[in-house]
Amino acid sequence: MSPESAAALIRRGLAQEEAQRVERVAYEDDWSKGELVVTAPPELNPDQAAAVTAVERALAEKKFATCLLHGVTGSGKTEVYLRAMERVLRAGGGVIFLVPEVALTPQTVGRLRGRLEAVAPSHRCVVWHSHLSEGERLDGWLALATGEARVVVGARSAVFAPVGNLQLIVVDEEHEPAYKQDEMPRYHGRDVAVVRAKMAGAVCLLGSATPSLESFANVESGKYRYCP
Repeated sequence: MSPESAAALIRRGLAQEEAQRVERVAYEDDWSKGELVVTAPPELNPDQAAAVTAVERALAEKKFATCLLHGVTGSGKTEVYLRAMERVLRAGGGVIFLVPEVALTPQTVGRLRGRLEAVAPSHRCVVWHSHLSEGERLDGWLALATGEARVVVGARSAVFAPVGNLQLIVVDEEHEPAYKQDEMPRYHGRDVAVVRAKMAGAVCLLGSATPSLESFANVESGKYRYCP
């Protein structure tokens, strides 16, 4: 039926018009295929415990700070991210979680939803990247802008998502060149994350097994905190 025909039926009282919002949740059907994290947090090893303590100390200060989490692949950096995110969510804050590649998003979403939403359904994780449909991006934007969701996971463009009460930005694999936007407008997702955290008075947590020379230089100069 054409829009004109539908409008004519409504005018004659033969049909009724009503508005209903049907939310499209990206990866809702297949997020469980990703790597899951059990609801009960695992016991931290000494290095993880030290890193969690350092990040929680920065969060407790409630002011801007950038922390560099340096750990080899498989050392448990994701668990440090999750502990920091859980603390922020319990305090009513919002989180941005950046990954360098869109291909990594389903796995990351699976891990975060499997842990955070299992603990509290209100800890919704919204997906944000350029490969989503316009409708999915709109629904994600609305969920974040209205406070229905307080966690966004995605590639570099997710750094601009409208997260309320932003308290933590996680940049996983911060050394990856994929965070650089080559087309106009050109920007570096990691550097924008640091600037946005500064504007929000939040903590920016950079994680990598092989940190960039820029981040190491910022640690040496005292701009960043180091979490080995």
